[in-house]
Amino acid sequence: MHTASAHKAPSGFLSFRLVAALVRQDKYDVGSGEQFDDLVGLIEHFRSYPMIETSGDVLRLLQPVSGTCIRAHDINQKVMEMDDILKSDSKCGFDAEFHSLKIIEDLHVFTMDEGTKTENMAKNRYRNILPYDQTRVILRKTGDGQETDYINANFIRSSRLCDSSSSVQSSNESLNSVQSLILRNDSRKSASLVTKSLSDDALREVKKIIRMDKINGNLRRNIVKDKVYIATQGCLSNTVDDFWQMIWQEDVRVVAMITNETEGGKKKCERYWPLAGHEERYYNLFVKSISETCYEDYLLRELDVTDDKKQCRTIYQYQFTTWPDHGAPPEPDGVLTFIDDINRRMYLNSQDGNAPEQNVLCVHCSAGVGRTGTFIVLDMLIDKIKMSGFNSDIDVHNTVKTVRSQRRGMVQNKAQYRFIYLALQSYIDNKSLKKKIYTIEA
Repeated sequence: MHTASAHKAPSGFLSFRLVAALVRQDKYDVGSGEQFDDLVGLIEHFRSYPMIETSGDVLRLLQPVSGTCIRAHDINQKVMEMDDILKSDSKCGFDAEFHSLKIIEDLHVFTMDEGTKTENMAKNRYRNILPYDQTRVILRKTGDGQETDYINANFIRSSRLCDSSSSVQSSNESLNSVQSLILRNDSRKSASLVTKSLSDDALREVKKIIRMDKINGNLRRNIVKDKVYIATQGCLSNTVDDFWQMIWQEDVRVVAMITNETEGGKKKCERYWPLAGHEERYYNLFVKSISETCYEDYLLRELDVTDDKKQCRTIYQYQFTTWPDHGAPPEPDGVLTFIDDINRRMYLNSQDGNAPEQNVLCVHCSAGVGRTGTFIVLDMLIDKIKMSGFNSDIDVHNTVKTVRSQRRGMVQNKAQYRFIYLALQSYIDNKSLKKKIYTIEA
């Protein structure tokens, strides 16, 4: 595939930064239909025959950037070529590839109106980090005086369409909650069975039917492909109840917390879980801390959550404690172990008799974009390698672009962007972690 991003040039023409990719037939293209043997031929062609927008703006090529899609087993060569720490030209390598994302993100036409409403502004940890309306998680109103359905959180899917219809589709999916995707597969042949209009009782009945189908062997699920992320900010004191409402509503069983409560003397996340051995009430849920296990880089808390109808679920919270804010860990091994442990837990959850119908992983740091985005992109690419092997194609740039089209600013800086490459390199080279495809067949 090809990617192009645009910004206004001083001359008034619409200038392009070209990201031309090598396609299967060893040709280069920018999606206009023409293919060329090399970049020189491509550039010379579009200099002579420029592309013109319907508005009359001329699209001219500004600067070529190397292709971003590679074979997984070629990661060492890619990192060596891209690592610009020792290069004097900051327009090369990771720097150019990361900064081209900003130009692409500026082209998005998604809105963030809900986060700027007066009644919702106090629910944002940072005024400049708001969820896209088109992919935001929408809380179901409970009728107990709840005035807003807002929480600073977005659904993130690896298979997001990048056309104009995707905003409408994603908005509808958010309205219906992630439960509406229960029986969807990648071909999206089947229609949603669950809609927002269903009551909780009706929803449970549908889930019983689906579970019976699983028992009878009529439903085949791929745990990796079924994964959906919720990217959100660290809780504020006034959003803890909203957070737990979201966790229960979307049937989240695993939470990845990538921040400490306080960092550098600043509050980064309100504690939203009870102390070990204690029980607290949040929203209409009773949350009891069952156990807490310490590992080298992270903590694992097991929480039993019960609603007012005596339904009980076990939630596993993984808190990574050694990832610096606005930065990246000094080495990737701890993060890779963290990811592997989380995915093993999600796989075990999927085999449980009370398994969630959708594999939803809630990820948050403080703002819910930097460390959160880096984790999600890395997890997506590792999942792809698990599914397709070390000869598969991986594209860090395009994956970050896909994630950013669902929550603004994901992967905040070049250090985090480079860390994704280094962690993938370690994962592929090491091969010491289990690379298991989390798939079940009922």
